[in-house]
Amino acid sequence: MSKSKSLYIFLMLLCGGFCSIGQADSEPDLKMVMMTNYLATDPEAIKWEPVKSARRGMRMAKLHGDPQKPGLYIYRLKMPAAYKMPPHIFAEDQTITVLKGTYWSGIGEKTDPMSLREFNPGAFFIIKANAPRYTWARTEVIIQVSGMGPSKIEYVAKGDDPRN
Repeated sequence: MSKSKSLYIFLMLLCGGFCSIGQADSEPDLKMVMMTNYLATDPEAIKWEPVKSARRGMRMAKLHGDPQKPGLYIYRLKMPAAYKMPPHIFAEDQTITVLKGTYWSGIGEKTDPMSLREFNPGAFFIIKANAPRYTWARTEVIIQVSGMGPSKIEYVAKGDDPRN
């Protein structure tokens, strides 16, 4: 069994353990919101919308919260094969999990293909606030991003911003 499959199984068992602990607790108000149509095994069930702050081709599906408002947000991004995102910055820490495809990311104010790091399905990493980063989707990629809003993207080179 691969390391990523073992990690996935471990995390699922761990999550099940936490759910069991919560249910065994004497808190009758414990609630859980399940979004079964958002499973990584059925990404086509998600409503994907264009991302106005990114180059054409990137799609977003909001899972929880609103990145533009204060509080926790979780969303998924889908990028077609060969999609490139120039150096950009977010003011908040972001947690990223690769759900599908081969995703490459690098840190810096200029794109340097030699410093890109490869992330495959199951990879999980955190990019700190204000760290300039650039990305490339080698294949079709789906990532899940979470952070604390409000979130705002800024491009290192203002000419890279598709909103201009």
